[in-house]
Amino acid sequence: MSTAYTIPVANDLNSGIREIFAQVTRYPLEVLDPTSGLEEDLGIDSVKLGEVFAVLREKYGLPEKLDLPREKLKTIGGIAEALQVYLRDSAVPVIGEVVAETMTAGLAQPQPANGNGHGNGSVDAATLQASVLEIFAQVTRYPLEVLDPTSGLEEDLGIDSVKLGEVFAVLREKYGLPEKLDLPREKLKTIGGIAEALQVYMAHGEAPPLVVRQPGMPPPSPVISGGNGTHGEASVIAESFAMLTPERKPFAGKVALVTGSGRGLGKDVVSYLAELGASVVVNSFHSRVEGERTVEEIKAKGGSAVHAWGSVANPEHVKAMFELVESTYGGGLDFFVSNASNGMLAPLKEITAEHWEKAFRTNVVGLHQSALAAVELMKKRGGGKIITLSTPASQGYVDYFGCMGAVKAAVESLTRSMAIEFAADHVQVNCVSPGPVYGDLLNKWPESERLIRQWEGNTAYSRLCEARDVSHFIAYLLSEPVKLFTGSVLIMDGGISSQGW
Repeated sequence: MSTAYTIPVANDLNSGIREIFAQVTRYPLEVLDPTSGLEEDLGIDSVKLGEVFAVLREKYGLPEKLDLPREKLKTIGGIAEALQVYLRDSAVPVIGEVVAETMTAGLAQPQPANGNGHGNGSVDAATLQASVLEIFAQVTRYPLEVLDPTSGLEEDLGIDSVKLGEVFAVLREKYGLPEKLDLPREKLKTIGGIAEALQVYMAHGEAPPLVVRQPGMPPPSPVISGGNGTHGEASVIAESFAMLTPERKPFAGKVALVTGSGRGLGKDVVSYLAELGASVVVNSFHSRVEGERTVEEIKAKGGSAVHAWGSVANPEHVKAMFELVESTYGGGLDFFVSNASNGMLAPLKEITAEHWEKAFRTNVVGLHQSALAAVELMKKRGGGKIITLSTPASQGYVDYFGCMGAVKAAVESLTRSMAIEFAADHVQVNCVSPGPVYGDLLNKWPESERLIRQWEGNTAYSRLCEARDVSHFIAYLLSEPVKLFTGSVLIMDGGISSQGW
């Protein structure tokens, strides 16, 4: 059967390149306007652009060094236009239609496992490991000498599951691997282990059919099986908990804003996210000194933090806060935790119209306005996650909480609405509703000693929440694999709301 080679038409090439940008950046296609500036509009830096070109080289058989005009590298459309000219002038063959079983050597195409035809085969172990190392270097931009084949991917090299997925996308293209790979999970912890598992697979596994992708058809996302079957959602959740340790830095490269984080629960949340590797924005208003001190404490431990002074109840402050996020961390935001709160703890007969206005302005209006600003920055990252804070008192009577219980019920309702409306922008929204949390704020409640004893007695385990309990759960909800919850109000009060306050 004869093979036809054509240079892809401009529209096909533009579409194919947009698909690759979407694959590498995780941005939805509709965000990737071909005319938008990569750096200033989309937040795609030179490192991410290098990853894109690694996939382009595999897809179109491009050389390591490309002589493309630098002014064309500022937009997706410009890159497509420059590659169209390059492919035409350099006569690089690109397969323009799907061919059946016969392939011509030397073209940009997936190769069979043994490199010379269908069927089972093997590839030299040292050669395969060297090739896998080169692909890791290409995707991660790490120098080869750093990539020790025996080093742990996560703990030693900081290569997370997302980056590993990008590596497997290139491996799949290079070796014609199927979408689903039955590789032992214990082999996926080091580069050497991956090379060894691929060696065994290529020697004994069934060779996949050779399929040539037309321009515009992205490679499938990596799906890695767990040895005995598909790696399911339940095991993903278990692994996400195991990953949430400061040693692993699972949130490295992420940007998080936590409002009301100068002290109390908010401080613990923002500090824990920093321990997990996130670059954080600490926000405080009344407790400015404490907010700045929190930033210094995070930095002293090696974290990245900046302080944003302001009240979420003030639209100008909200605007300045998100402008600071944008200017400090390159224009994107991954996590927004709305912890800022304000309200009167008193019997209802003592609550005034001004108390209601202040509570709603901070807890509901401030949340809404901040969330809208957060979504705009999250869209530049292809999506993000928002966590709101409530209280089980929104569902029943609690002494002195008549005003705040009603306001937090509104927060829960707003959370559900945001979860649905923001889903189109790939933003997940959930609410964590802890019961009373040990700390200074709880000690300031009216009749705190009596109420703490009463609430402890009404829990199933005779204790209330610690701040770190809540921080752990928030971090779990922010972790990448979690897709089970959206628009959820998740109560963690030790069973008080089940037994009664």
